[in-house]
Amino acid sequence: MPTEVWAVAATLAATVSAALAAFLLKRGAAETRLALRGFRVSGKVVAAVALYGAASGLFLLALTGAQLSVLVPLSAVEYVWVALLARQRLGEPIGRAKLVGLACIALGIVLVGLGS
Repeated sequence: MPTEVWAVAATLAATVSAALAAFLLKRGAAETRLALRGFRVSGKVVAAVALYGAASGLFLLALTGAQLSVLVPLSAVEYVWVALLARQRLGEPIGRAKLVGLACIALGIVLVGLGS
């Protein structure tokens, strides 16, 4: 099956959606209360679950237009988005080892893309 451009775009959109969902879960976790007598879920957590659902839907759609062995490695770009978002919005550091890891992810995506 040839890789359709729209399938790649849908996968990239899914990774952005999932990265935003992870960020919202992190933010919403502090506002969520779980107890034996009841619970209160932050709106951020609800939004995160919706974004994860959207990401799954986009990825499901993408799978109809490309090989699994192409799209799954491409979805690893989510880790790059999360690291950048965490750095920008949460002040989390990106040390040398993490930077090398992110570069390896990017290189792996390129190599898989060239091989398909």
